[in-house]
Amino acid sequence: TLGEQSIYTLLTIGFSGALMTLDFRSPSPVFRYGSMIAGVLATLNVLSLHMFGLNPYFTGEGTGSWPIVNLLLIGYLLPALGYAGLAFLARERRPKPFVAMLAVSGAVLGFLWATLSVRRFWQGENIADWKGFLQNETYAYSVVWLLIGVALLVLGSRFKARSLRLASAGLVMLTVLKVFLIDMSNLEGMLRALSFIRLGAVLIGIGLFYQKILASTSSGTARKSLPAEAEQP
Repeated sequence: TLGEQSIYTLLTIGFSGALMTLDFRSPSPVFRYGSMIAGVLATLNVLSLHMFGLNPYFTGEGTGSWPIVNLLLIGYLLPALGYAGLAFLARERRPKPFVAMLAVSGAVLGFLWATLSVRRFWQGENIADWKGFLQNETYAYSVVWLLIGVALLVLGSRFKARSLRLASAGLVMLTVLKVFLIDMSNLEGMLRALSFIRLGAVLIGIGLFYQKILASTSSGTARKSLPAEAEQP
């Protein structure tokens, strides 16, 4: 089951973090490569089982009667937080591709948790694909995806994590495609209008955010170059 597999994934993430901590205190190739192997194994579990093989959307497994403390919590949100902590621990101490893999895996799990939670809100405990989609549910996906995209952008800028910024850009682009390809044909009336208005507002906000970042970067570069220019006769 997804719950059982999630425990294995959490244990593997914890094992990777423990080896990484030991390596920081007593550097050793065994701890270093062991932590990376454990992280890769946990990621393979996510890609093959959490996303597809044991996903309750495909299997029809019940998610539980409680609204928050349910199968989606242990299956997606807790591993996502584990990956986030592991990526933060590995920053500037492990190869950038490995850190990016951890960060993106955490972002994917967080995205799945939010998306499946939206479906559970509208469809109930059973979120199987054969139940189809409601109009309000379709609209809610776009709202949640844009919120996650903005959150990833803020976190990526805060921690200077390029992988999170790329994940944010990919999610925003996915939302744009969804709005034009799905919302346009499936939503009606006010929901369709709100979908496009919200998308436009978020894109404008993201553009202003990047403009502010670029302006800050340019001013910082100019300040650094001032002493060198002052030394010239």
